[in-house]
Amino acid sequence: MIGASMEENYKLEKEYKLSVDTFREAYRAFQKKFIYPKSRAYMVIFAALALGILIFGVIVMSDASKKQKYITYIAFIMAAAFAFKEWYTPEKMRRNLTESVRALGEPVYKIGIGDKFVDISTVTEDLSDISEEEKESVQNEDPLPEKTRIKVDEGFQLMEYDKFFLMLAGKESFYILPKEGFSESELKIVRDIKN
Repeated sequence: MIGASMEENYKLEKEYKLSVDTFREAYRAFQKKFIYPKSRAYMVIFAALALGILIFGVIVMSDASKKQKYITYIAFIMAAAFAFKEWYTPEKMRRNLTESVRALGEPVYKIGIGDKFVDISTVTEDLSDISEEEKESVQNEDPLPEKTRIKVDEGFQLMEYDKFFLMLAGKESFYILPKEGFSESELKIVRDIKN
């Protein structure tokens, strides 16, 4: 039927909430897979550079002028600062994102799983007991984001953990689906997304 909604093609359609603890754990798993390897490599490079500059400064520059020693010390401090930044930035990012998620409360999301796609959306709050003017005001002031459609193709990855699934659309976007509240048959549908 032309113009029929895609919702009719869902194998699974379910609402769920994402707790702050689950978000923190899932984001850490995402970082371990994609952020930490690069960050740790840069941290080791900058730390080795800082150590090399320090050794060079102590051994070779012992008879150098004050200006040359200052330049060596500044180079050491900069390399050490870059090493620290590479270590600290992922931790700070996770803490900031976790606090942002905490500030949202626990919004309700909806997942729809089709043959070659996954739809994720935010569910509106129940506005049935307020007037039309107030409904419009709430919807205009705080509109919900549009539904996100994730294509299940070669860039899609599904990773299963004890308490959640991570759905990755490339390396830039990730979506967290907690297992809590899902039956075993619903979890099987999620596991079979990529098949």
